[in-house]
Amino acid sequence: MKHLLLIAALLPAFATTAYAQTCGSNNLVVNPPIFQWQPGIGYETGTLVMDEATLTINGETLTTRVYAQEEGQYSIPGPTLIMKPDHQYVMQFKNLLVKEAISAEHNIYKDPNVTNVHTHGLHISGESPGDDVTRAFGGQSGGDYVYDIPENHMGGTFWYHAHHHGSTFLQVSSGAFGLIIIDDAQDGIPANVAAMEEKHLLLGYLEPGNAAGTGGDTLISGTFSNGWTINGTVNGDVCVPQNTWQHWRMLVADQDARLVDLEIGDGCEVELMARDGVWRTEVPKAIPDGKLTLTGASRADLAVRCNSDSTISVGGVQVANVKVDTSASPDTTVHPYAEDGVSQWSAIRPGYLRDLRDDAPVPVTPSDSETIRMGARSVLGRKFDAETPNLVKTANGVQEWSLNGATNHPFHLHIYHVQVQSDCGPYEAGEFYDVIAGKCDLRFDMSAAEAYAGRTIFHCHILQHEDQGAMGWMQVNGGRSAPVLPESFSPYYELGGGGPTGPVAPIGLTATAVTSDSIELSWTDESGDEDWFAIERSLDSNIFAEIGTVPGDTENFSDTGLNASTTYYYKVAAVNNDGTSYSGEASATTHNVGGTLSSVEVDSITVSTVGAGRGQKRGQATIVVSDDLGNPVTSALVDGYFSGDFSGAVENADTSNGDTVTVQSDNTIANKVKNPALTFCVTSVTHSSLDEFSGLVC
Repeated sequence: MKHLLLIAALLPAFATTAYAQTCGSNNLVVNPPIFQWQPGIGYETGTLVMDEATLTINGETLTTRVYAQEEGQYSIPGPTLIMKPDHQYVMQFKNLLVKEAISAEHNIYKDPNVTNVHTHGLHISGESPGDDVTRAFGGQSGGDYVYDIPENHMGGTFWYHAHHHGSTFLQVSSGAFGLIIIDDAQDGIPANVAAMEEKHLLLGYLEPGNAAGTGGDTLISGTFSNGWTINGTVNGDVCVPQNTWQHWRMLVADQDARLVDLEIGDGCEVELMARDGVWRTEVPKAIPDGKLTLTGASRADLAVRCNSDSTISVGGVQVANVKVDTSASPDTTVHPYAEDGVSQWSAIRPGYLRDLRDDAPVPVTPSDSETIRMGARSVLGRKFDAETPNLVKTANGVQEWSLNGATNHPFHLHIYHVQVQSDCGPYEAGEFYDVIAGKCDLRFDMSAAEAYAGRTIFHCHILQHEDQGAMGWMQVNGGRSAPVLPESFSPYYELGGGGPTGPVAPIGLTATAVTSDSIELSWTDESGDEDWFAIERSLDSNIFAEIGTVPGDTENFSDTGLNASTTYYYKVAAVNNDGTSYSGEASATTHNVGGTLSSVEVDSITVSTVGAGRGQKRGQATIVVSDDLGNPVTSALVDGYFSGDFSGAVENADTSNGDTVTVQSDNTIANKVKNPALTFCVTSVTHSSLDEFSGLVC
């Protein structure tokens, strides 16, 4: 591998590197390399690449897909991108992986060598050539992104990661991510805060043992299986001077983005300064127990001062040691408080991050409202459809959205930070975030001056769920336009390498259980030059083995001699002398002996009204849940919502009393209203031992 020579004179002043002691460590945690931008005419530019690399982690090897600056060293995490407001950056992106055709299918694991870059949390356009995650680059191809950082963009800590729908889980969980920092010099930061030495600490949960083989992957390998890392080390040593405040920019990068506790142990003081790239309304906030609850896609800017050795843990698992260098003299000139050394202070927030609450200094009236229902494989009751938006909005003011189902399916909205309207779990009223795991009420500014026209993605940040359909999008009419590529750059180009591509991959693979010992496969042949199809099978969706072949132009296969009540995973490859191209993955579960495997289903929904007193009535729905043999299912959890004259979301309603659960609307209407409009829709039903239902039944 080649190494990039970092020129110290090019490093921004705020990315201080003054403290260079090692505390005698052989496993030192160091900041990731800084991406070096080069000057252009009216912009800065640089090239980010993705390729295969073999890394050593804690003495173990991992061959995976990772980012690097061109001519730089491949690493987990990738290089840190530092950008400034009111600047334009042209990111040339090259995918150096082996060529493979991009599958036209959605909502399946697929395309292991197809990738892109998503700037998570930046307030920039989501249309090409901006941060468009629907733009994807197959192996041996590339394209140029334009990041127009608006002049009022708040400084802070953000991140980037791979986001091609179908391979996001595979690539992020095996190391394809890095940090972004927006310069905060214009945010009114006290000099003593700006002068604190920075540590960039990326806590990444890598799970190549779970991701390997997903979607046709044949690359991920090595002896490192699953576990927490910090800047590419396992239980590395963070070396700090004694009794000196430092600015720790921390990212928790875990494809399973449910809430988890980040904890800095005894021996250190901790003050919270910012979350998800937004300075707190009042800075800092003391964290006396050193514990902060975050999602696996969140960032926290912490001020940390240690007087004795300590630890860093995530979810109760230690991920780093904090070692104090007692020979270093304390620096008392830096601290997280106002200049007086004790008071809180407030950053200068831009207009798009103004207070949007009812009791804000300038009263706010939302222009529109929505209830966003998150599911395990769907958003707003359906899987991702690249051609049809879930919502169509006009850039005309403040949006008010209520989340349903986000506790188990954390909600991430591209482009816009959202303000929590009242305390909601670990989320504070009035503060801004970009990933929410809770049943919270949110507002964000989509006025014409601050909105971006075009596609805005939102999805569950459990990336396995996102890849399989839990993603949607909003079409915004009005607002700022997409950026324009400067001359000499291109949105897409071939790199001219990689050799033959092989036949076009089959699409539409389905697996259907026929009996207790057989499964039928079918697919659509998209190629006219395959020599044969190879059928591969797995018991865990990770390790596949070839079980048979069929001649070219065939579109079905029977797998027999299987075990009853067992789930099998399949993929099919089109093969010729030029190469091999894989389909997406499909699975089926063989029947029980004498019957079919049980999956949970909505048997019936009955709606009615019920008296609520004082001349009012509520909507009521009774949901009956069964398996696919018609047997009653107890202890199933039902999500859904009322509509019509009644409203209200239902989450985790339990059929603990037989197979039935009865729920009521949040609102009431007068008894005198005859024949009210009343609908109840079920969006998901889950059970601990049965296949879940995810869809929409009304």
